[in-house]
Amino acid sequence: MDENILLHKLIEILQYKNLYQFETSNIQPQDMYILERIYFGKKLKVKDISKEYNIPASTATGIIDRLESKNYIKRIRNNTDRRIVELIVTEEGSQVIQDHINQDKIFAHNLFNTFEEDKKMVFTQLLFELISNVNKEELFKQNNN
Repeated sequence: MDENILLHKLIEILQYKNLYQFETSNIQPQDMYILERIYFGKKLKVKDISKEYNIPASTATGIIDRLESKNYIKRIRNNTDRRIVELIVTEEGSQVIQDHINQDKIFAHNLFNTFEEDKKMVFTQLLFELISNVNKEELFKQNNN
């Protein structure tokens, strides 16, 4: 199997994960991604989300509106500068994230346990090396090697 086919098979597995988690949480993958960022960041400013995660401001606002309407996040005004709006995760949002994290752990465990232990260790090391060394800006540049 060539690299392109392998890549697409891996993408199919990860897309299945996204679909499964959408069906169990009823939250779009991009919305879950933002909810996770807010959860792990504790308090994030609205403007920083679009900037830091390369999401257009209008898209970020739509996602934030959806998450707020589901009572997963709250917008709060900064006490020192009332123009600044910060986002925090509610208890309901925290529960959604905890469920998502648990699903991720189960998924990862089952995915990696398709290998025998020695192969699993080698694969994990290779995957870590790949993630550590990849330069995203170079991924779509034509290489003559």
